[in-house]
Amino acid sequence: MKDLIRLDLRRHGMRWLGWYVAGVAVFTVGLMLLRGRIDLPRAFLAANLLALCGVVFLLSAFYGYHKWTGARARRTLLGFVGSMFLGAVGVVVIDMVVHRRSIDDLAPRELSTIAGAVLLLGFVAVALIASIANLRTREAAQHVALLAAEAEREKLARAGVQAELKLLQAQVEPHFLFNTLANVRYLVQTNSPDALAMLDHLIHYLRTALPEIRSETSTLGREAELARAYLEIMRLRMGGGLRYEIDVPEDVARAPFPPLMVMTLVENAIKHGVAPVGKGSVVIRARNGEGTVRLQVEDDGRGIAVAPGQGLGLANIRERLAALYGERARMELAGREGGGALATIEVPDR
Repeated sequence: MKDLIRLDLRRHGMRWLGWYVAGVAVFTVGLMLLRGRIDLPRAFLAANLLALCGVVFLLSAFYGYHKWTGARARRTLLGFVGSMFLGAVGVVVIDMVVHRRSIDDLAPRELSTIAGAVLLLGFVAVALIASIANLRTREAAQHVALLAAEAEREKLARAGVQAELKLLQAQVEPHFLFNTLANVRYLVQTNSPDALAMLDHLIHYLRTALPEIRSETSTLGREAELARAYLEIMRLRMGGGLRYEIDVPEDVARAPFPPLMVMTLVENAIKHGVAPVGKGSVVIRARNGEGTVRLQVEDDGRGIAVAPGQGLGLANIRERLAALYGERARMELAGREGGGALATIEVPDR
């Protein structure tokens, strides 16, 4: 709070200085007009004291408005009025010292005029300060309500994204599981040596995927391991026509990464790139950037048959990235020279 006040004062300091100069000018002219016997130096001195007092208490009302409302208002009010009387007494004492006057030289009428002026200025200043304080209190309440509403909207939006994410995580593609189990059954019936290997890879896939159903976060290494198990299964299902490479260094593997995004890109590469051709390769690579983690999934399949990035899975990735990171993350899908496609996800590294 103090830092905000200091920054605001630095930004609007010239404005407050202008108010102070204007106040000195107005008070000087006013005192000379009201009391013709007051010369310019005396009027200027009194005007500076009044203007300084006014600016200080206006600043107090603007930045310390909580002192002028609620239970503390009465104590602050008494202190303010008392300070004004002390200021007036100080002006009188200075005037007496400068002009070598004694207390007997002050007429009752002059004292009553000073007291009345102080009371009038006090009531006007209190009314002004109270108005400023009440206005600032309402502004603060509105700001707090606005922040609370924004926080609630963000909470609901994040809850919606998390619910959607959990739904996506819970959908361990039934047709993929059924097709894989059917393949395992066929391989067992035909006494194929690949039956046990496919069953092992399916177990590895499920062991890696099932914990993520209950998890809201993951790491790039864990996601790469899930993709490896999936690609091994697909390699056996395609009769060895699929080749793959995973290049995720250890320092990048520890980086946090949203769950199942890598799998979505890999499935997209298999389904739309490699599978229609019947053979091909998929490359997964990840690197650290300047405050970011970049993941790329590349295939040499048939390329992009429809408008880039219009699929449901890719649209889901973009929505989740926007909800989790805002404009700090991006996802791109582009055609690859020589055929195939290249998908890129870039997220903050923390």
